[in-house]
Amino acid sequence: MDTAPLLGYLSENTDGDRYAVFDWADLTAVSETAREELDALKTNGYAVIKYSDEGEVCLCLTSSGRAAAAAAKRVSAVKEESGAEVPAPAARPSLWERAKTAVIAAICGLFGGVIGGAIIYLILAV
Repeated sequence: MDTAPLLGYLSENTDGDRYAVFDWADLTAVSETAREELDALKTNGYAVIKYSDEGEVCLCLTSSGRAAAAAAKRVSAVKEESGAEVPAPAARPSLWERAKTAVIAAICGLFGGVIGGAIIYLILAV
């Protein structure tokens, strides 16, 4: 789901870290899946939703959301300028993936140190 147009719209129509009230009709004019996209923005830490009802939503963008909106704007400007396809930035791995990688690296380092130490001991002991 591409949240860039909605994120850009929200960035242009909010001021700093203040909350703003938007009509759902205005947001669905920007994107037909505005409700799902707002949930994704909230989940990723780009927006804080104060309240939401049938007619309107009150939210503010975080600094991460503003940075993502600026990056999306730069990418779209480059696309328009060059006409070439610009790859999207790589998604950051989840906390579980990063922890798993760190544990695997630590275990490999431990075994590598033990084996390397044993080889050096055998070389020097002879």
